[in-house]
Amino acid sequence: VCWGGALSTREPLKMVSEKFLHAYKVGMQTGGIHSALLSAHFYCESSIFSGGVELEILEREIDMFEKQMVAYKQEFNWNLTVSLERIVHILIYCSSDLSQHSSEFLVEGKEIMDDHIEKNNLYAASIVCFLYSYVSYIFCNFDFAKELIEMRWTFEKTLYRPYRAYCTTFFFDSLISIAFARKTKQDIWTKYALENLEKTKHASHNYRHRVLLLEAEIHTLLGKTDNAVSNYDEAIASAQESGYINEQAIANERAGDYCLSQGDNQASDYYDEAYSLYIQWGAKGKAAHLKKNYLQSPERIISM
Repeated sequence: VCWGGALSTREPLKMVSEKFLHAYKVGMQTGGIHSALLSAHFYCESSIFSGGVELEILEREIDMFEKQMVAYKQEFNWNLTVSLERIVHILIYCSSDLSQHSSEFLVEGKEIMDDHIEKNNLYAASIVCFLYSYVSYIFCNFDFAKELIEMRWTFEKTLYRPYRAYCTTFFFDSLISIAFARKTKQDIWTKYALENLEKTKHASHNYRHRVLLLEAEIHTLLGKTDNAVSNYDEAIASAQESGYINEQAIANERAGDYCLSQGDNQASDYYDEAYSLYIQWGAKGKAAHLKKNYLQSPERIISM
């Protein structure tokens, strides 16, 4: 399983996920239980980030793997996997705004993270930080997402090998930095966004759509809007071509946000498409969240 991160820079993440699943099956058949269930964890993790498995199917698979981890006393693998279960659960079932102080899901995540910190397992704590910053960004809770990436960056200063999630951390760190730069007008967050864009480019062989979306977002942040809509369209098309339905949904939502900010009626088309893609991914909670938030006020009415 150690080659998974390296493979993800050369092969589509869906293919890497399939190899993890194969490694799990072989390990269970040959008695390599620890390696098998660690491969199962990596299969679940990579499947979330690739959008390659419908989330309700993945939820059932995670439940099966967790039961096996308990039965075989694989506490290490179970501890890694339980946060993935929570993230999938949020995406499927949570349709309300994620608030740092009120959401039971985020409180639960903080408890898991605090437990890792108490045990001085900062690598595991950094994984939890990223997973909850990931889902917080998807639900547009940019304040909490920002707090979590700052916390993770602090942990990483003491880690020999920081958590990278198949280069997904750089992508979402940049997206979160862009959102916070847009909100606060603070140059430091623009700097972080640009730094993480460059890191994302190093893995662009399999993630061209990520680079295109970050560039589209940074251009609008910096006021370079002449080709904004076509830049978003290029990112959307690239995500579709690569098969990242989850990130295609995010790109459509960001394009909708931009068009809405410009009073452009195309916003409704992008939001409709984002909603459809979230449903296809299985993120019914996020789809309901998008529908509710853009139906709340007359200027945000869309046709879902």
